[in-house]
Order: sequence, then structure tokens, then C-alpha cells
Amino acid sequence: MTLNQPTKYKTRLKDILILQAVFIIFSMSHIASKIASQALESFDSIFEALFSIRFLIPLFMVVFILGIYALIWQQIIKRFELSIAYANKATTLLWSLVWGFFIFNEEITIAKIIGALIVCAGVIVMNSEAVK
Repeated sequence: MTLNQPTKYKTRLKDILILQAVFIIFSMSHIASKIASQALESFDSIFEALFSIRFLIPLFMVVFILGIYALIWQQIIKRFELSIAYANKATTLLWSLVWGFFIFNEEITIAKIIGALIVCAGVIVMNSEAVK
């Protein structure tokens, strides 16, 4: 492939679902981040918290999950146009909203729903030309 010859990608619904699975994995790093931040809040001193198991385990989980995601992402961008793959990354917002509700009992407001729907609509528009 030269710079003047764009690569043709055939994106199927199966590929989009695989891409969403990758973003679910990525969104799990947000869960571990939230757990780590909650652990920090439970200590009187930041120095005490930084060396506690309750903080270090979720922190290492974040690094591990992001490492797995980075390896998979390198394979994903071989199969997709970068603009399509990156536009789909916005669905991580939706997955984070779902995890926040089910795991952390966070409130889902009308504004959050509208925002997530706008993001999903944008992703659908971007994918509509790519899916064949």
C-alpha cells in the first residue's frame, strides 16, 4: 500500500459488535479507576492510601485492562478505517453509564440519557456508511 492508494475496508455488523466488545473491555478500566478513587477517599492521609492494597489492586487492574485494550486496539485498527473505529469509541460513554448504574448505584438522569442517545446516533451515522 502506498500513500496514494487508500485501503478498502469491508465492515460488517460482526466487526462492529467485536469493536463494541473491545470498548466494553476499555470501559472496565473506568470501573477499576472508580474503585481506586473510592479507596483513596477512605484514608486520612494520601501517603497512607498510596501504599494500601485497597488502592494498589484496582490501580494495577487499570494498568492491566488498558494493556489488554491497547493490544486488541492495535489489531482492531487493522480491520477498520481509523475514523470509524475512533468514532465508535464514543460508546464507551454509554458503557460507563451502564456500569455506573449497576455497580455504583449512580443515578441516570434525563440529561444523561439524552446525551447517550446523541452519542449513539452519531455512532450509527458514522457506521451506516461503513457497514455493508
